[in-house]
Amino acid sequence: VIPSTSKAGLFLPLSLSMAAAAGRLLLFSKRALCRMKDLNPHRRTLSTVSTHAKSQFEEDGVVCIRNAIPEEFVESLRQACEKNMKNPGPLCDEHSAAAGSAGRFHDDQFLWRRHDECRAYLFNSPVAKIAAQIMGSTSVNILYDHLLVKEPGTVAPTPWHNDYSYWQIRGNDICSIWLALDKVKRENMVTYVRGSHRWKMLHKITNFSGEDSDDGRYAQSPNQEEIPLEAIHRGEYELLGWDMEPGDIVVHHGWTLHGATGN
Repeated sequence: VIPSTSKAGLFLPLSLSMAAAAGRLLLFSKRALCRMKDLNPHRRTLSTVSTHAKSQFEEDGVVCIRNAIPEEFVESLRQACEKNMKNPGPLCDEHSAAAGSAGRFHDDQFLWRRHDECRAYLFNSPVAKIAAQIMGSTSVNILYDHLLVKEPGTVAPTPWHNDYSYWQIRGNDICSIWLALDKVKRENMVTYVRGSHRWKMLHKITNFSGEDSDDGRYAQSPNQEEIPLEAIHRGEYELLGWDMEPGDIVVHHGWTLHGATGN
């Protein structure tokens, strides 16, 4: 069971953070890698995404949607999270261990290929329908899911970044969905720079384990733009974040700058 004091997010990228549990899924609407087929349409019960939510996503680059995912999927993803932390996949990184810092910052991808619970969430929950409606598309495709878990006492932050700068893809119709598995306080969850998706910044990229753990994997990246960290810290940009309940989601654009504190 994921503790209520953990911080987790599920991004489709699948992002799970443990003070709040969550997961992340990365979805896009064109150039399919794996088309999201409606394997069980009777399970997709979400009502239509509101016009206001669509407008907020377009304007701010991020939107919070309450009670989006049924409890049965939330509970099954908690179980998948626990299983993956005990038996991770080949792409797993343990950022706190690599950096020599306190706590555990667990990072893994492509869980849907190994865990039935994650596959069921992708294909049987309302999440694909939400992404399609947000992006104004008739279908969506999954790039990958991404599990990020910060256990209580983890000091490692999530560096400020946008997702596009790490991806070898181009296009504008792409979003990540972060699902809360536990209650999450605003101060512990991911924070977003409002409107930064319009900058379309390809910034310098770093290792999430910290500069001292850099293994050189990003040395050949052509990205050269600098994230305005000092201006963010001075409060020159509006930052968005929310208190989250299990089943709430945040949908953010691939260009939107975001980051998180430790836990």
